[in-house]
Amino acid sequence: MKKKEYIFEMKSAQLILKPEPDIKKVYLELSSRCNLDCPMCFKNTFTDPEGFMTKKTFNKVMEDLKEFPEVEHIVFGGIGECSMNPHFFEMVKRVKEEGYMLTVTTNGYFLNDLQILKLIDLKIDEMVISVETGDVGHPSFKYVRKLLEKIDNYKKQKNTGKPALSIETVLTEKNHNDFPGIIQTLLPYGIRKVVISNIIPVYEHFLGLELYREDSKEKDLMLRKQISDAVTAKVSAIIPNFRLKTERHCNFIENNATVIRWDGEVVPCYRFLHDGIEYVYGQKKEIRAYSFGNVEKKSLYEIWTSKDYSWFRYKVKNALFPSCTDCDLKDGCHFIENTDLDCWGNTPSCADCIWWRNIIMCP
Repeated sequence: MKKKEYIFEMKSAQLILKPEPDIKKVYLELSSRCNLDCPMCFKNTFTDPEGFMTKKTFNKVMEDLKEFPEVEHIVFGGIGECSMNPHFFEMVKRVKEEGYMLTVTTNGYFLNDLQILKLIDLKIDEMVISVETGDVGHPSFKYVRKLLEKIDNYKKQKNTGKPALSIETVLTEKNHNDFPGIIQTLLPYGIRKVVISNIIPVYEHFLGLELYREDSKEKDLMLRKQISDAVTAKVSAIIPNFRLKTERHCNFIENNATVIRWDGEVVPCYRFLHDGIEYVYGQKKEIRAYSFGNVEKKSLYEIWTSKDYSWFRYKVKNALFPSCTDCDLKDGCHFIENTDLDCWGNTPSCADCIWWRNIIMCP
């Protein structure tokens, strides 16, 4: 296949980009629907249509991935419950037959005993289960604990280490003191990783729950110590920042990852998956979904190596965006109202993305 080359004229230099088929991680949104209605979930503000990824779209993606020799890891994730897809187990089976590492992110409510055993037999590599941090006596927490116990017992019966069990949770001003108790309660069930994130307020009445709203080094250290004291040497913890740092590193870009929405749209990250609302440091923000192409119309290779997507990845990796979150002019600036454009002319705008600041984390 002919190599692509793009030339960008700078003020006093010439930039040449030579994109390669170097995707390493692929997030597949099998479903944008969810069986739960968590009040803090940013899915509540989405305005675009919901749906399931079809077998046709999924199979097209799997065929396209053959042009990417470095792909190592596929994640069934996105902003919905992947196990709701009617072809979920067929899709799991195909990914594992193709030899990829597979992570399934789920709330677990659709997994009965037979389905758990089936996932173990299919040898999925990791299961990341969402946990609502709060009262250990709450029904939702009791369900997750029971689910983890079941999976751990079935793994022991089958004498297998797969899937590795991870949990993901969101910390707020209301619940962070509950975190140690939650972790200690779940550790006996074979947890190997904890993914911790901060809240993105989606409604005004959630403002004030953010742990990162005050730029305090002391608070940042206190929260990190609280988390590290709660986990053991056997458990790895992905810990977010609790204050703004100068460095900006987008984990999607750094990991050579891409996200494919349920309808085949190829987007750079979770933030640009859907139209919705979020509050960034108190400022209401309209998030506009942004796609670089649809796998039903173009090959993934053509989309990944396109001029626009290549230039976008270069800009994000090298932080060639303004920083709205700590700009003195942000209170009177209309660019922070949505993600369409920033004051440097970038489209879409990542200028105030707190995922980029590692305040928001995902598996």
